[in-house]
Amino acid sequence: MLHTILLFTWLFGGLYSPYFGYSNQQSTPKKGFQANRPTRIDKNIKGAYHLTAAKGKAIGPDIKFMPEYQAFGWFTSKDRVEWEVDVKKTGDYQVDIIYSVDNAEAGKEFILSSPTSQLLGKVLPSGNWETYKTLGAGKIHLNQGVQKIVFKSKTQFKAGGAILDLREIVLR
Repeated sequence: MLHTILLFTWLFGGLYSPYFGYSNQQSTPKKGFQANRPTRIDKNIKGAYHLTAAKGKAIGPDIKFMPEYQAFGWFTSKDRVEWEVDVKKTGDYQVDIIYSVDNAEAGKEFILSSPTSQLLGKVLPSGNWETYKTLGAGKIHLNQGVQKIVFKSKTQFKAGGAILDLREIVLR
């Protein structure tokens, strides 16, 4: 019997075979979309930090990573996203937020915070959930070193509401 099981698993790619619907690697989610894998953010060659949804850590009761949009969907005001960022130089950084929001949900306030400062802003309408827009949100002061950057809603809203779908925050 054991011989038959071993032969079967060897022929069909082992226990991590796609035939069993489970993969140990899980590097590509369904339909070829990039998965959400929280990782440390470093400065790119142009000097910007790209805090993408794919690299952020979702925390909260109902926040969801949507691989087809490469964005987080917010469903409660208790949800937040955290990134670990390795800031190379202390300074003030311009914040651009790439997001979408239905016009009916627009107008809520958000907080982007670091250990030493925070930026408050308001979510402007983008037209609908499928139309992504870039919001020049202002500046945030960051100190040199590895730190946690957090994005969350300042506005409290009822379950079933939303603040935005967040694709990326760019710090320049």
